[in-house]
Amino acid sequence: MKKTLFVIAVAGLSLIGCAKSVERAQRDVQQSHDQAVRNIERRQEEVQDAKRDAEERVAMKERKLEDTARQETDNIRKEERALDDAVRAQAQRDEARQDETRRIEPITPVVTP
Repeated sequence: MKKTLFVIAVAGLSLIGCAKSVERAQRDVQQSHDQAVRNIERRQEEVQDAKRDAEERVAMKERKLEDTARQETDNIRKEERALDDAVRAQAQRDEARQDETRRIEPITPVVTP
C-alpha cells in the first residue's frame, strides 16, 4: 500500500508539474502575443509618423514652389514694365528729335511762276 500511495503521489506531482508547465506555456504564449500586438501598433505609429512627415515635406515644397512661381511672375511683370517704359521713353525721344528737326529745317516758300 505504501508503494501504491507513493506511485499515486508521484503521479499527482507529475500532473501538478504538467499543469504548471502548461500554465507557464500559456502565459508565455500570451506574453508573446501581447508583445507582437505592441510591436505591430508601434510600427503602425512609426508608419503614420513617417507618412505625416512626408506629407509635411511635400506641402512645404509645394509652398516653396508656389512662392518661387509668384516671385518669378512678379519679376517678369517688373521686366515687362521696365521694357514698356523703355519703349515709351524711346518713342518720346524719337518724337522730340523729329520735333527738333522740324523746327531747325527752314521752311522754303513755294514759288509759283
